[in-house]
Amino acid sequence: MEFEYKDKLDSFLTKINQYLTEGKNQKKVIYSNKYIGSWNGDELAGENETLLSGVSGHANVYMLFTAMRGSSDFKLRYIGKTTRKLARQRVRNHLFKKHDGTGAKLEKVKSHVKSGGSVKVSWVSIKPESLRNWAEEELISLHQEADWNRENA
Repeated sequence: MEFEYKDKLDSFLTKINQYLTEGKNQKKVIYSNKYIGSWNGDELAGENETLLSGVSGHANVYMLFTAMRGSSDFKLRYIGKTTRKLARQRVRNHLFKKHDGTGAKLEKVKSHVKSGGSVKVSWVSIKPESLRNWAEEELISLHQEADWNRENA
């Protein structure tokens, strides 16, 4: 069965993509040198409280971007989804500290940051929230360069 309003979904996806990839909506993550050597995730999360508060209850689709040391050219690496209720914890798992059971990209982030690289994150709240699954899948398909997504690896 074919959905007869696919053009409206395509238009919605375009808006989501434009918002997430626009530079002004990408927030730089702070990684102080004093906490990255032995990787103190709690302190790093504390330094980024404003970012985590912004995500909390507001994100259900997000993107992670990285730039090499000294570069301002950020590359899309990962597209993810969560419920708005769990957004803060999910983004924290990717960027600072995670439990062993999660599939978060923390090890990739740690390696990148320890080599001197930078990280940014963008997020959007999609309503109805159930469309986050569709949006994530479509964005991953659209952005083959997001090489931290297993679908594109």
